[in-house]
Amino acid sequence: RPRKGYRGFLQVEAASRELGGEVDYQVYETGASFHTTLGQDRWIHLGFTHGVITTLGSSTDRDLPVNKRFYPGGESSLRGFSKGEAAPRGSDGRFVGAKSQFTVNVEIEQALNATLSAIAFVDGLGTAVTLKDYPFGDRLLSAGLGLRYQTIVGPVRVEYGRNLNPRPGDPSGTVHVAV
Repeated sequence: RPRKGYRGFLQVEAASRELGGEVDYQVYETGASFHTTLGQDRWIHLGFTHGVITTLGSSTDRDLPVNKRFYPGGESSLRGFSKGEAAPRGSDGRFVGAKSQFTVNVEIEQALNATLSAIAFVDGLGTAVTLKDYPFGDRLLSAGLGLRYQTIVGPVRVEYGRNLNPRPGDPSGTVHVAV
């Protein structure tokens, strides 16, 4: 339940045939969030995450494990989608995952009482299936509203995200409930 401050991270993962692995790939992820007050009982939360996957040392990315690609969407990403369903799609309509992704989240939170608050949010996402399309081959945007109830173990969140520019086959919006 951050009210003021910031957080940042940088994460690197690498696999190499030279070190005994079966494939060569590198995953670079970074992100930050900033939280501050906007007057009495009102806060703004800003955040972004960015990730890129490279296959340096390999002649092709066909050996890249499918679970290493980015499959954004869900309550901590683009809230107009269920988890993983904001990922790029192939020509057959199936999710193929992205080699780069950039997510931006903006929230305004208003306290209604000591344990209940309302939020309004906008989430943006850019993805690319290949690095030649970097930084974005696909752009998605969602906006929504939610309620948060603070318990002893953390917040209970109920949020609805509406997709502002859905692709064919995408939902018009999604309800998320999280503890």
